[in-house]
Amino acid sequence: MTKETNSYIFNENVKNEFLKTITNEKTAHNYNRIFVVTHKYEEDLGKDLNRFSLEQLEKILYDFEANNRHTIESYARIISSYLNWCVQQGILKNNPLSKLTSSDFDKYVSDQEVFLSEKQLRRYEDQCTNYQDAVIFRLLFEGLSGNQHSEICNLKGSDVDFENNSLHLINSLKVDEKGFPLKFTERTIKVSDRAMELVRGAIDQKTYVKRNGLMSTAASNVRDFHDLVENQYVVKAAVTRNKEEVNVPTDRYVIFRRIRLITQILGVEHVNAKIIQRSGMLYLANQLVQDGEEITIDDLKIVANRYNLKTYFNLKSFLTLENIRKVYPK
Repeated sequence: MTKETNSYIFNENVKNEFLKTITNEKTAHNYNRIFVVTHKYEEDLGKDLNRFSLEQLEKILYDFEANNRHTIESYARIISSYLNWCVQQGILKNNPLSKLTSSDFDKYVSDQEVFLSEKQLRRYEDQCTNYQDAVIFRLLFEGLSGNQHSEICNLKGSDVDFENNSLHLINSLKVDEKGFPLKFTERTIKVSDRAMELVRGAIDQKTYVKRNGLMSTAASNVRDFHDLVENQYVVKAAVTRNKEEVNVPTDRYVIFRRIRLITQILGVEHVNAKIIQRSGMLYLANQLVQDGEEITIDDLKIVANRYNLKTYFNLKSFLTLENIRKVYPK
Protein backbone atom coordinates (compact mmCIF):
# COMPACT_ATOMS: atom_id res chain seq x y z
CA MET A 1 0.00 0.00 0.00
CA THR A 2 1.32 3.41 -0.87
CA LYS A 3 1.19 6.33 1.50
CA GLU A 4 -0.73 8.32 -1.11
CA THR A 5 -3.46 5.67 -1.33
CA ASN A 6 -3.75 5.35 2.44
CA SER A 7 -4.11 9.10 2.87
CA TYR A 8 -7.70 8.54 1.81
CA ILE A 9 -8.32 6.09 4.66
CA PHE A 10 -9.75 7.26 7.97
CA ASN A 11 -7.73 6.21 11.03
CA GLU A 12 -5.12 4.81 8.68
CA ASN A 13 -2.71 3.54 11.34
CA VAL A 14 -5.25 1.05 12.68
CA LYS A 15 -6.54 0.04 9.26
CA ASN A 16 -3.02 -0.44 7.95
CA GLU A 17 -2.31 -2.83 10.81
CA PHE A 18 -5.37 -4.80 9.74
CA LEU A 19 -4.34 -4.74 6.05
CA LYS A 20 -0.94 -6.19 7.00
CA THR A 21 -2.73 -9.37 8.10
CA ILE A 22 -3.96 -9.95 4.54
CA THR A 23 -1.28 -11.82 2.60
CA ASN A 24 -2.95 -11.79 -0.82
CA GLU A 25 -2.11 -8.50 -2.55
CA LYS A 26 -5.26 -8.41 -4.69
CA THR A 27 -7.47 -9.08 -1.66
CA ALA A 28 -5.70 -6.35 0.31
CA HIS A 29 -6.27 -3.95 -2.59
CA ASN A 30 -10.01 -4.73 -2.59
CA TYR A 31 -10.21 -4.10 1.15
CA ASN A 32 -8.30 -0.85 0.75
CA ARG A 33 -10.75 0.25 -1.95
CA ILE A 34 -13.71 -0.21 0.41
CA PHE A 35 -11.96 1.78 3.14
CA VAL A 36 -11.48 4.63 0.66
CA VAL A 37 -15.26 4.61 0.11
CA THR A 38 -16.10 4.51 3.83
CA HIS A 39 -13.71 7.37 4.55
CA LYS A 40 -16.32 10.07 3.91
CA TYR A 41 -18.80 8.47 6.33
CA GLU A 42 -16.14 8.20 9.04
CA GLU A 43 -15.02 11.78 8.38
CA ASP A 44 -18.60 13.06 8.63
CA LEU A 45 -19.21 11.29 11.95
CA GLY A 46 -15.69 11.84 13.25
CA LYS A 47 -15.13 8.21 14.20
CA ASP A 48 -13.78 4.94 12.83
CA LEU A 49 -15.99 2.17 11.43
CA ASN A 50 -15.32 0.22 14.62
CA ARG A 51 -17.41 2.79 16.48
CA PHE A 52 -20.38 2.72 14.08
CA SER A 53 -23.78 1.46 15.18
CA LEU A 54 -25.67 -1.07 13.07
CA GLU A 55 -27.87 1.72 11.69
CA GLN A 56 -24.80 3.75 10.67
CA LEU A 57 -23.24 0.71 9.01
CA GLU A 58 -26.51 0.05 7.18
CA LYS A 59 -26.41 3.60 5.80
CA ILE A 60 -23.12 2.69 4.08
CA LEU A 61 -24.54 -0.57 2.73
CA TYR A 62 -27.57 1.18 1.26
CA ASP A 63 -25.41 3.91 -0.26
CA PHE A 64 -23.28 1.38 -2.11
CA GLU A 65 -26.33 1.11 -4.41
CA ALA A 66 -25.37 -2.44 -5.33
CA ASN A 67 -27.74 -4.05 -7.81
CA ASN A 68 -27.31 -7.65 -6.69
CA ARG A 69 -26.98 -9.42 -3.38
CA HIS A 70 -23.61 -11.02 -4.09
CA THR A 71 -21.96 -7.63 -4.58
CA ILE A 72 -23.36 -6.00 -1.45
CA GLU A 73 -22.62 -9.11 0.61
CA SER A 74 -18.99 -9.02 -0.56
CA TYR A 75 -18.68 -5.37 0.49
CA ALA A 76 -20.31 -6.06 3.85
CA ARG A 77 -18.03 -9.05 4.48
CA ILE A 78 -15.00 -6.83 3.96
CA ILE A 79 -16.23 -4.34 6.55
CA SER A 80 -17.21 -7.21 8.84
CA SER A 81 -13.74 -8.78 8.58
CA TYR A 82 -12.23 -5.52 9.75
CA LEU A 83 -14.69 -5.30 12.65
CA ASN A 84 -13.95 -8.92 13.64
CA TRP A 85 -10.25 -8.06 13.71
CA CYS A 86 -11.03 -5.07 15.93
CA VAL A 87 -12.84 -7.41 18.30
CA GLN A 88 -9.80 -9.71 18.40
CA GLN A 89 -7.56 -6.71 19.15
CA GLY A 90 -9.80 -5.58 22.00
CA ILE A 91 -10.72 -2.37 20.18
CA LEU A 92 -14.37 -3.37 19.88
CA LYS A 93 -16.62 -5.51 22.07
CA ASN A 94 -18.74 -7.01 19.30
CA ASN A 95 -19.32 -6.77 15.55
CA PRO A 96 -22.80 -5.40 14.69
CA LEU A 97 -22.67 -7.13 11.29
CA SER A 98 -21.76 -10.58 12.61
CA LYS A 99 -25.34 -11.86 12.84
CA LEU A 100 -26.34 -10.98 9.27
CA THR A 101 -27.03 -13.97 7.02
CA SER A 102 -26.93 -14.07 3.21
CA SER A 103 -30.69 -13.50 2.93
CA ASP A 104 -30.46 -10.38 5.12
CA PHE A 105 -28.54 -8.56 2.40
CA ASP A 106 -31.51 -8.51 0.01
CA LYS A 107 -32.83 -5.33 1.61
CA TYR A 108 -29.63 -3.43 0.77
CA VAL A 109 -29.96 -4.15 -2.94
CA SER A 110 -31.10 -0.94 -4.63
CA ASP A 111 -32.26 -1.32 -8.20
CA GLN A 112 -32.31 -4.79 -9.63
CA GLU A 113 -30.12 -5.33 -12.68
CA VAL A 114 -31.94 -4.73 -15.94
CA PHE A 115 -31.14 -7.59 -18.27
CA LEU A 116 -31.40 -7.65 -22.06
CA SER A 117 -33.54 -10.12 -23.93
CA GLU A 118 -32.08 -11.74 -27.01
CA LYS A 119 -34.42 -9.63 -29.16
CA GLN A 120 -33.23 -6.41 -27.49
CA LEU A 121 -29.62 -7.43 -28.03
CA ARG A 122 -30.34 -8.12 -31.69
CA ARG A 123 -31.84 -4.63 -32.08
CA TYR A 124 -28.71 -3.05 -30.62
CA GLU A 125 -26.56 -5.15 -32.94
CA ASP A 126 -28.63 -4.04 -35.91
CA GLN A 127 -28.02 -0.41 -34.95
CA CYS A 128 -24.25 -0.90 -34.95
CA THR A 129 -22.69 0.51 -38.11
CA ASN A 130 -19.58 -1.61 -37.55
CA TYR A 131 -19.52 -5.39 -37.42
CA GLN A 132 -16.55 -4.86 -35.13
CA ASP A 133 -18.90 -3.45 -32.49
CA ALA A 134 -21.85 -5.78 -32.98
CA VAL A 135 -19.70 -8.90 -32.74
CA ILE A 136 -18.48 -7.92 -29.26
CA PHE A 137 -22.05 -7.72 -27.94
CA ARG A 138 -22.93 -11.09 -29.47
CA LEU A 139 -19.82 -12.98 -28.34
CA LEU A 140 -20.20 -11.77 -24.77
CA PHE A 141 -23.85 -12.79 -24.83
CA GLU A 142 -23.17 -16.27 -26.17
CA GLY A 143 -20.54 -17.24 -23.64
CA LEU A 144 -17.08 -15.99 -24.54
CA SER A 145 -15.38 -15.00 -21.35
CA GLY A 146 -12.00 -15.79 -19.83
CA ASN A 147 -9.53 -13.75 -17.86
CA GLN A 148 -9.97 -10.08 -18.85
CA HIS A 149 -12.16 -11.15 -21.80
CA SER A 150 -9.19 -12.95 -23.34
CA GLU A 151 -11.37 -15.45 -25.22
CA ILE A 152 -12.57 -12.57 -27.40
CA CYS A 153 -9.21 -10.79 -27.53
CA ASN A 154 -7.39 -13.99 -28.64
CA LEU A 155 -9.98 -15.13 -31.18
CA LYS A 156 -8.47 -15.47 -34.67
CA GLY A 157 -10.02 -16.15 -38.03
CA SER A 158 -8.31 -19.55 -38.00
CA ASP A 159 -10.18 -20.40 -34.78
CA VAL A 160 -13.53 -20.08 -36.54
CA ASP A 161 -15.18 -23.15 -38.07
CA PHE A 162 -17.97 -21.73 -40.21
CA GLU A 163 -19.12 -25.14 -41.37
CA ASN A 164 -19.81 -26.37 -37.83
CA ASN A 165 -20.65 -23.04 -36.15
CA SER A 166 -17.84 -23.51 -33.64
CA LEU A 167 -15.15 -21.33 -32.14
CA HIS A 168 -11.85 -22.49 -30.67
CA LEU A 169 -11.18 -20.30 -27.64
CA ILE A 170 -8.04 -19.48 -25.68
CA ASN A 171 -8.29 -18.12 -22.15
CA SER A 172 -5.05 -16.37 -21.13
CA LEU A 173 -4.04 -17.12 -17.56
CA LYS A 174 -0.65 -15.45 -17.95
CA VAL A 175 0.63 -13.26 -20.78
CA ASP A 176 3.94 -11.82 -21.91
CA GLU A 177 4.67 -8.12 -22.34
CA LYS A 178 2.97 -8.08 -25.75
CA GLY A 179 -0.19 -9.83 -24.58
CA PHE A 180 0.53 -13.29 -26.01
CA PRO A 181 -0.63 -16.09 -23.70
CA LEU A 182 2.16 -17.87 -21.84
CA LYS A 183 -0.21 -19.98 -19.78
CA PHE A 184 -3.72 -20.68 -20.99
CA THR A 185 -6.66 -23.02 -21.22
CA GLU A 186 -8.51 -23.98 -24.40
CA ARG A 187 -12.04 -25.02 -25.26
CA THR A 188 -14.36 -25.18 -28.27
CA ILE A 189 -17.99 -24.07 -28.21
CA LYS A 190 -20.88 -24.01 -30.66
CA VAL A 191 -22.48 -20.64 -31.35
CA SER A 192 -25.55 -19.39 -33.21
CA ASP A 193 -25.89 -18.57 -36.89
CA ARG A 194 -26.22 -14.94 -35.83
CA ALA A 195 -22.86 -15.07 -34.07
CA MET A 196 -21.20 -16.61 -37.12
CA GLU A 197 -22.70 -13.92 -39.36
CA LEU A 198 -21.26 -11.16 -37.18
CA VAL A 199 -17.89 -12.91 -36.85
CA ARG A 200 -17.63 -13.16 -40.62
CA GLY A 201 -18.50 -9.49 -40.99
CA ALA A 202 -15.91 -8.50 -38.37
CA ILE A 203 -13.20 -10.53 -40.11
CA ASP A 204 -13.98 -8.92 -43.47
CA GLN A 205 -14.17 -5.35 -42.13
CA LYS A 206 -11.17 -3.20 -43.11
CA THR A 207 -12.20 0.25 -41.84
CA TYR A 208 -14.00 1.36 -38.70
CA VAL A 209 -16.65 4.09 -38.99
CA LYS A 210 -16.19 6.63 -36.22
CA ARG A 211 -18.91 7.18 -33.64
CA ASN A 212 -21.23 4.69 -35.29
CA GLY A 213 -21.65 6.99 -38.31
CA LEU A 214 -22.39 10.16 -36.34
CA MET A 215 -18.98 11.72 -36.87
CA SER A 216 -19.19 15.36 -37.89
CA THR A 217 -17.84 15.98 -41.39
CA ALA A 218 -17.61 19.76 -40.98
CA ALA A 219 -13.84 19.62 -41.38
CA SER A 220 -13.12 18.37 -44.88
CA ASN A 221 -9.67 17.12 -43.93
CA VAL A 222 -10.97 14.83 -41.16
CA ARG A 223 -11.89 11.31 -42.17
CA ASP A 224 -15.04 9.80 -40.69
CA PHE A 225 -13.41 6.38 -40.36
CA HIS A 226 -10.29 4.67 -39.03
CA ASP A 227 -8.31 1.99 -40.82
CA LEU A 228 -8.24 -1.24 -38.86
CA VAL A 229 -4.95 -2.98 -38.21
CA GLU A 230 -4.31 -5.83 -40.61
CA ASN A 231 -3.91 -8.94 -38.54
CA GLN A 232 -5.40 -12.37 -37.96
CA TYR A 233 -7.69 -11.46 -35.04
CA VAL A 234 -11.47 -11.17 -35.29
CA VAL A 235 -11.73 -8.02 -33.14
CA LYS A 236 -9.17 -5.49 -34.34
CA ALA A 237 -7.99 -2.16 -33.01
CA ALA A 238 -7.90 0.98 -35.14
CA VAL A 239 -4.62 2.09 -36.67
CA THR A 240 -3.07 4.87 -34.62
CA ARG A 241 -0.10 7.15 -35.07
CA ASN A 242 1.90 5.06 -32.64
CA LYS A 243 4.33 2.62 -34.22
CA GLU A 244 3.07 -0.35 -32.25
CA GLU A 245 3.09 -3.97 -33.32
CA VAL A 246 -0.21 -4.81 -34.94
CA ASN A 247 -0.10 -8.60 -35.03
CA VAL A 248 -0.77 -9.00 -31.30
CA PRO A 249 -3.91 -9.94 -29.35
CA THR A 250 -6.50 -7.20 -29.04
CA ASP A 251 -6.34 -5.14 -25.87
CA ARG A 252 -9.35 -5.67 -23.58
CA TYR A 253 -9.80 -1.89 -23.37
CA VAL A 254 -10.85 -1.91 -27.02
CA ILE A 255 -13.82 -4.03 -25.92
CA PHE A 256 -14.70 -1.73 -23.03
CA ARG A 257 -14.41 1.45 -25.12
CA ARG A 258 -16.59 0.13 -27.93
CA ILE A 259 -19.34 -1.04 -25.59
CA ARG A 260 -19.30 2.32 -23.82
CA LEU A 261 -19.41 4.23 -27.10
CA ILE A 262 -22.32 2.26 -28.57
CA THR A 263 -24.42 2.36 -25.40
CA GLN A 264 -23.88 6.11 -25.11
CA ILE A 265 -24.83 6.73 -28.73
CA LEU A 266 -27.90 4.49 -28.52
CA GLY A 267 -28.90 6.00 -25.18
CA VAL A 268 -28.84 2.65 -23.41
CA GLU A 269 -28.23 3.03 -19.69
CA HIS A 270 -26.56 0.55 -17.34
CA VAL A 271 -25.37 -1.80 -20.10
CA ASN A 272 -21.80 -3.04 -19.86
CA ALA A 273 -19.87 -6.24 -20.52
CA LYS A 274 -21.07 -7.83 -17.29
CA ILE A 275 -24.74 -7.08 -18.00
CA ILE A 276 -24.44 -8.42 -21.55
CA GLN A 277 -22.88 -11.65 -20.29
CA ARG A 278 -25.42 -12.07 -17.52
CA SER A 279 -28.22 -11.43 -20.02
CA GLY A 280 -26.82 -14.26 -22.09
CA MET A 281 -26.76 -16.48 -19.02
CA LEU A 282 -30.43 -15.69 -18.40
CA TYR A 283 -31.21 -16.53 -22.03
CA LEU A 284 -29.47 -19.90 -21.72
CA ALA A 285 -31.11 -20.61 -18.36
CA ASN A 286 -34.51 -19.86 -19.87
CA GLN A 287 -33.86 -22.46 -22.55
CA LEU A 288 -32.84 -24.99 -19.90
CA VAL A 289 -35.77 -24.32 -17.57
CA GLN A 290 -38.43 -23.99 -20.29
CA ASP A 291 -41.74 -24.46 -18.45
CA GLY A 292 -40.12 -25.68 -15.24
CA GLU A 293 -40.73 -24.09 -11.88
CA GLU A 294 -37.17 -23.93 -10.63
CA ILE A 295 -33.55 -23.66 -11.68
CA THR A 296 -31.64 -26.72 -10.64
CA ILE A 297 -28.00 -27.01 -9.59
CA ASP A 298 -27.41 -28.90 -12.84
CA ASP A 299 -28.80 -25.93 -14.79
CA LEU A 300 -26.44 -23.56 -12.97
CA LYS A 301 -23.50 -25.86 -13.69
CA ILE A 302 -24.32 -25.89 -17.40
CA VAL A 303 -24.42 -22.08 -17.48
CA ALA A 304 -21.17 -21.81 -15.51
CA ASN A 305 -19.47 -24.24 -17.89
CA ARG A 306 -20.70 -22.36 -20.95
CA TYR A 307 -19.30 -19.06 -19.64
CA ASN A 308 -16.07 -20.69 -18.48
CA LEU A 309 -16.65 -20.00 -14.79
CA LYS A 310 -14.87 -22.02 -12.12
CA THR A 311 -17.97 -22.27 -9.95
CA TYR A 312 -21.71 -21.81 -10.27
CA PHE A 313 -22.06 -20.39 -6.74
CA ASN A 314 -22.07 -16.69 -7.69
CA LEU A 315 -24.75 -17.28 -10.32
CA LYS A 316 -27.35 -17.96 -7.65
CA SER A 317 -27.57 -14.28 -6.70
CA PHE A 318 -29.15 -13.23 -10.02
CA LEU A 319 -29.89 -16.36 -12.05
CA THR A 320 -33.33 -16.85 -10.58
CA LEU A 321 -36.64 -17.93 -12.03
CA GLU A 322 -38.03 -14.50 -11.10
CA ASN A 323 -35.41 -12.72 -13.22
CA ILE A 324 -35.91 -15.13 -16.09
CA ARG A 325 -39.67 -14.53 -16.15
CA LYS A 326 -39.12 -10.75 -16.12
CA VAL A 327 -37.17 -10.99 -19.36
CA TYR A 328 -38.88 -14.05 -20.87
CA PRO A 329 -42.45 -14.18 -19.53
CA LYS A 330 -44.46 -17.31 -20.22
